[in-house]
Amino acid sequence: SQLLILGIPGMRLISLASATALMLVNTRYLKQLTSAAITVGCGISLIGFLLWDGIPSFPQPSGQDWWVVGAIAILTLWLSRSWLLRVSKIQDNQSQFKTSNQQTNLQKANLQQTNLQQTNLQQTNLQQTNLQQTNLPKLYAQAMDGWAIALFIFQLILLTCYSLIVYIGFGSPTWFMLIVNAVTLGAIAYRSFPYPSNWAIYGIGWSVELLTTEALGLLDHPLINLAVANTVLGLIAQLLGDWWRRRSNLDKIPSSWHIIPLLYGSLGPVLSWGTFTNWTGLLSFALAIIAIGVGRRRAEFKPLIYLALFGVSVSAYQLLLYQLSQLGGGAKGDGLIIMAVLGTSIMYAYRVLSPWLKGYLHFTPKELKVISDLHWVWSSCLLIAATTEPIESAMMLGFSTGAFLVIYAISQGRNRFNRQLGEIWVYLGFAEAWGMRLYWINTPVARLLSGPLVPWKGAIASLVAYFLYFLPWENWGWSKRPWQIAAFLIPLIAIAENPYSGNLASLVIIAAFYIILAIVNQQIRFTFISVVVIDWMLLRWFGQLHLTAALWYVLPLSLSLLYIAQVDPYLSEPPQKQIRHNLRLIGTSIICLVSFWTAQWLGLLTGGISVVLIFAGLAMKVRAFIYVGTGTFLINAIYQLLIFSFDYPFSKWVVALFVGIGFIWIAATFETRRDQITAWMNQFQSWE
Repeated sequence: SQLLILGIPGMRLISLASATALMLVNTRYLKQLTSAAITVGCGISLIGFLLWDGIPSFPQPSGQDWWVVGAIAILTLWLSRSWLLRVSKIQDNQSQFKTSNQQTNLQKANLQQTNLQQTNLQQTNLQQTNLQQTNLPKLYAQAMDGWAIALFIFQLILLTCYSLIVYIGFGSPTWFMLIVNAVTLGAIAYRSFPYPSNWAIYGIGWSVELLTTEALGLLDHPLINLAVANTVLGLIAQLLGDWWRRRSNLDKIPSSWHIIPLLYGSLGPVLSWGTFTNWTGLLSFALAIIAIGVGRRRAEFKPLIYLALFGVSVSAYQLLLYQLSQLGGGAKGDGLIIMAVLGTSIMYAYRVLSPWLKGYLHFTPKELKVISDLHWVWSSCLLIAATTEPIESAMMLGFSTGAFLVIYAISQGRNRFNRQLGEIWVYLGFAEAWGMRLYWINTPVARLLSGPLVPWKGAIASLVAYFLYFLPWENWGWSKRPWQIAAFLIPLIAIAENPYSGNLASLVIIAAFYIILAIVNQQIRFTFISVVVIDWMLLRWFGQLHLTAALWYVLPLSLSLLYIAQVDPYLSEPPQKQIRHNLRLIGTSIICLVSFWTAQWLGLLTGGISVVLIFAGLAMKVRAFIYVGTGTFLINAIYQLLIFSFDYPFSKWVVALFVGIGFIWIAATFETRRDQITAWMNQFQSWE
C-alpha cells in the first residue's frame, strides 16, 4: 500500500508516519526481528522523504548533499545500535538480578516439596518470561545494524562509481566528497571497534581505498600517485595483519587480513600498467614483499611465496631495464650480459642467505636450492644468447659471470647422496664452459694459447687432462666419471681446433696420454685413439718431407687396420673370426695393391713386401697374410716375367722351360708326399 502513494508528497509522509507508529506497536507485542526491521525501514523512509520534501527552516538537500545524508544516516544507525545494546545489557543485568531473587524465594517456598522437576520447570518459565521482556532493544539493535550495513554497501558502490567517473575524466574531485568518505569510514570503524568481523575488515579496506582515491584525486598525476599509495596501503595492511595475528595469538586470522593487502598491492602495478618509469620495478617489488608476508603465515599459502619470489626477480629486472633504457645506445649483447649478471647475483644471494631465508620463508634447503638452480638456468641462457649478438664493452664482465656460473654448477655436482644428479651438474658446468668460449678466448691466457703456444696446445691440453683424470675427485665429494670423460675429450678438442698448428712432439704427447689411459684402465681400445693421432702425425710428417709416393700415406692406415684386427677384444671372439680375417685381408691388400700399382717397373719392393707377408703369416699362423702375400708374389712374378719376355723374346723359351720343370717337380712332389701335404692343409685350416 505504501508503494501506491509514494508519488504523492503530502500523503506519503502521513502514510509512512502512520506505518512507523503502527509497526512500533506491533513489534512491541510480536517481538520478531522481521517486524523490527520493517519498523526501522519505515522510519528511515519517513526521514528520507521528509528531507526530500523539505523541512521548514531547514535547507533542502540537493546534489552531493545526499552523500552526506547517507553517511550521517549510516553513522546514526550504528550509534543508535550501540545505545540500544547498552540498554539491552542493563535490562539483562536487572532481569538476571530479579530472576535470581525470585529463584531464591521460590526455593525457600518449596523446601517441603519433593517434586524437584516441578520446581525446575517453574524456574525455567520464570527465566523465559524475563528474557522475553528484554528482547525488544536487541531486536531493534539487530534491525538497525542490518539497515546500516545495507546502506553502507550501497554508499560504497555509489562512491566507487563516483571515483571511477572522476578518474575517467567525466568529473572532478572535491573536498566535500573527501569529507563524505571520511564520515563513511568513521562509521564502519565505529561499528567494528574493538573486534571487527571478517566482512567489517573488508568494508574498512574498501572505505580506506575510496578515501585515498578521493584525496589523491585532488593532486596532479593521480594514477601514479594512487598506485604508490595503494602499494603503501598494502604494506601497512600486511603489517597490521601480522600485528593482529600476534595480538590475537591465533593460528588462523580472518581471510580479509590475507586478501586486502594483496588487493592493495596488486592495484599498484595495475594502475601503472602501460607506463614504464622508475616506480614500475619498485611497485612490483613491494607487491612481492606483501605476498611473501602473507604467504609465510600458513603452510597452504606456500605457492604464493613461489609467485612472490618470481615477482622479486621480475621487479629486479624491471629496475635494471629501466636504467638501461635511460642510458641509451650500447650493444644488445652487452645488455644481455648485464641481465645475466643480475640473475647470477640473485642466484648467489639465495645461496648465501639460505640459512636466514629457510627460517623466514619456512622453506626447506631443497626448495631454496631449486630456486637458485632456476636462476642459474636463466642466467646461463642469457649469457649464451649474448654470444649471438654484438658485444662492445662487456666481454670481460661476461667471462667473469660465466666463471661464477660454471663454479656454481660444478659445486652442485658435489653430491654424495645422489651421484647421478651430481654428475649431471658437472656435465652442465662443462657445457657452460664450452658455451661461453667466446668470452674466454679473449682472455690473456687464451691469447697466449692462440699465439706463441699454439704448437704446444695439444701437449698443454694433455697435461691438464692428465691431472683432471687422476686427481682424487671422489675424496673431495665428486664423482670421478664426468671429470675423466672431460679429460678424455680435452686433447681431442685441442687437435680438432688446430689440426695443422700443433707440432709433431705435441701429437706424440697426446698419443702417449691415451696409451697411459689404456694401461691404467686396462682398456686396449684407448690405444686406438693413439693410433689415429700417430697416423695423423705421420701424414703431416710425410707432407713436411715432401714425400709423394702413395705408399707412404697408405702404409699408416693399413697398419692401423691390422693393429685393430690384432688387438681388439671383440674381434678376438670366435664368432667374429671372419670379420677379423676380412680386416686383415683389406689392410694387407691395400699395401700390396698400392705398392704393385705405383711401382710396376720396380718389382723388388712389391716382391719384398709379399715375402715379408708370407713369412709373417707363417710365423703368426695367419692365413690372410699368406693369402695376400702369396697372391701378390705370384702376380708380381708373372708380371715381371711378362715384362722380361717382351723385352727379351728369346728368354721366353727359357722361362717356359723352367716353368715346365717347376710344374713337373710340384706334381712329382705332391704325389710322393700326399699324406704330408694333406696334414699340412688340415693344420692350415686351424690357423687364424
